[in-house]
Amino acid sequence: MAGLTPVVVARAGAGDKADWVRLWRLWQRHMSGEVPENVTERTWQMALAPASHLLILLARAGTGEAIGFATVSFAPFAWTGSDVAFLQDLFVDEARRGSGAGEALLKAIYAEADLRGASQVYWMVDETDGTLQRFYERHAIRTPYLRYMRTPWPW
Repeated sequence: MAGLTPVVVARAGAGDKADWVRLWRLWQRHMSGEVPENVTERTWQMALAPASHLLILLARAGTGEAIGFATVSFAPFAWTGSDVAFLQDLFVDEARRGSGAGEALLKAIYAEADLRGASQVYWMVDETDGTLQRFYERHAIRTPYLRYMRTPWPW
């Protein structure tokens, strides 16, 4: 799209909390969920810890406005002998979709995984969201695996 300002992605820092919380709440509404405030605070603190395995990335428009975020966790994987990266959340403000923020976040996640020596990046997608699936199909391969959970989410 012509006239778009560049999107910059960076790891969230202490001064980014208000921007992240705003986007985090929009994401929860989009997902019809509500994460308790104490869990939100704990998540933020975990992500800021220097040796954390939880990463929050923020996407900003050229104006500096925070327009999207990603949450990624890194964990050892027995089949590779290295970490893998689980993309827990990738969200772009609805009004800013099509700006390149989603692609910029995904590329930043891939770069961070490479930097940390993670052998794989994986995530789950709503099976009813064709638009989202088409976005990810441009940047990854689809696997044949389904997700199962012990219990439903509390929301």
